[in-house]
Amino acid sequence: MLHITACVPTSNLLIQRSMAKLFQSFLYSHLPNKEHSGYVSGSGKIFKAMNFRIRYIQERFEIDFVALNKTYEQKIALDILKEGLKLGEIHFSDVTVSMQEWSLPSDVTQMEVQGYVCAALKNRLTKRKIFLEPGDERHTQIITNNALQKYEALLGKPYEGDLLITPYWQSLKPKIFWYEKTPYVAWLAKYAIEADTSMLQLLLDTGLGSDTMKNLGFLELVDG
Repeated sequence: MLHITACVPTSNLLIQRSMAKLFQSFLYSHLPNKEHSGYVSGSGKIFKAMNFRIRYIQERFEIDFVALNKTYEQKIALDILKEGLKLGEIHFSDVTVSMQEWSLPSDVTQMEVQGYVCAALKNRLTKRKIFLEPGDERHTQIITNNALQKYEALLGKPYEGDLLITPYWQSLKPKIFWYEKTPYVAWLAKYAIEADTSMLQLLLDTGLGSDTMKNLGFLELVDG
């Protein structure tokens, strides 16, 4: 995993709301075109082979970037060291980069994680998205199906093992994530996941749930 810290001159809400789109564009401009177009599953759904999380502390940003192809993490780190970090017209100062171990042992078949995982249904009359809480069974069904399709799209073969995703805690209040002018709603939750090591690692490297390239779905390991 690549960990990036950076600062802007002043705390700015507009910058915070733009960061997901700006950092996504930064990644696509430094990586092969395939990572922009994505990988198609048998259902026709497109998935991306990476994920990121952006956190804001006043004028300071912390960005965690993970990718299925670990050379991408190294490339982004080197590009930032050589060129600095510029997202759109925003120049960041006091930029640091560091690599952190993110690989699971080869015999691991379960993990406990937390993150803001997005799952939604579309109202067939209004066409608006209805964001689901992790405690809703439909949330679990959606993110499980999403993980199975993603595995097929990214690894080129169907997943043949067991996959059990169990949410066991969630925050009472949701958080709104902005992508350009569109809000996405997600709740911080903890999940116990049982699966083959290859599936567990894929979820750590590419995120869980929908809209994972919009600052959503990033998973971090937690103690039980």
